[in-house]
Amino acid sequence: MILVDYRCGACAVTTETLTCTPVPPHRLCPRCGGDAHRRYGAAGLTGRATAPAAGSTACVDNPDVPGLCHVGPAAKRTLIARHRGDTDTLAREQQRQRAEYERSGPPDSGQIRGHSHSAPARSGVVS
Repeated sequence: MILVDYRCGACAVTTETLTCTPVPPHRLCPRCGGDAHRRYGAAGLTGRATAPAAGSTACVDNPDVPGLCHVGPAAKRTLIARHRGDTDTLAREQQRQRAEYERSGPPDSGQIRGHSHSAPARSGVVS
């Protein structure tokens, strides 16, 4: 059981209710009988997402990041962090890339020569 807040649209009263999961999105207001909708608080929103540098950089795992398929491997973590507004991961990735540059010089171009999200064509079939 969890504690959930509901706010009535008719009388504007907010109530806390101990309820089972799955939590109903609305219920009757105990004060006036009107329709009370579930409210979401920030208490459960304090976690952090997996940092892109630690997660997958594959374009199929990050469909929300435009152009990810068309950059080299070294740029993918930076692009993911920048797109999602993850300034901590972006700063760490830029620092990592600077250190790598100072240690090894400029990276390979990483140019993508060919890429597809579709299944390979069957032999002898023209699409």
